[in-house]
Amino acid sequence: MTLVTRCPGCHAVFRLTGIQLHSCNGDVRCGQCRQVFNGFVALIAVPEACIQSAARSAESAPGYSESGNVAVVPVAESSFPADHFGVQLSTRKTSRWWLIPNALLLLLLLGQFVHAYRTEIFIAFPAFQPALDSYCDLMQCEIDLPHHLHLLSLESSDLRVSSPAEPDVVALSAIIRNHAPFPQALPALLLTLTDSDEKPLASRIFTAKDYLDSVTDQSVLGGDSEIQVQCFLNTGSLDAVGYKLELIYP
Repeated sequence: MTLVTRCPGCHAVFRLTGIQLHSCNGDVRCGQCRQVFNGFVALIAVPEACIQSAARSAESAPGYSESGNVAVVPVAESSFPADHFGVQLSTRKTSRWWLIPNALLLLLLLGQFVHAYRTEIFIAFPAFQPALDSYCDLMQCEIDLPHHLHLLSLESSDLRVSSPAEPDVVALSAIIRNHAPFPQALPALLLTLTDSDEKPLASRIFTAKDYLDSVTDQSVLGGDSEIQVQCFLNTGSLDAVGYKLELIYP
């Protein structure tokens, strides 16, 4: 099978090779009218026998000349230069201006990715925190710390009367451990006071602001670390004999 195409200007038919078609993305120049066109548009594959028959018919027809519109010949293509078949490769260069908008779109997508996954990037690459902080200062956003409660645990806790002089005030102390290798947000404490039958009498939620003392400037629980906390509660007239303590993220 041989590839042939037709010029849209003068309708001359030419034989082409795959190398000629792909060298300039299909752009060729007609050897008859000099028009540049894309050879892929009217490209068809025909048997070599048909081309040889058409060439012999054209040669025997009255008024045949080498410059006729039939630009296929019954010989091997490698025996002739490209312009023998009426085709000259176009020298038109492909514009590269499309690279600029594509690069801008790529940067936009990268910015959207960083904005959407800034917390995950902070976890996976802690060294990028200064760059992420600068980005959030510019975009007026924050890096939300992880809230993986299953990676936190209460190592110990204790609830007792704070002072004999104030029997209604109890002191709650606990040690919270972060088993994750990355920092996490400090959780809240859910304290439930129970009676002798372990039925709940009252409950209260203590946030990080409640259980951290005023001189402690900490809002993050570091990776693979623990923190000791303490808070106070006035139980009033409640006859509580037990308690339950849980970690939660409100």
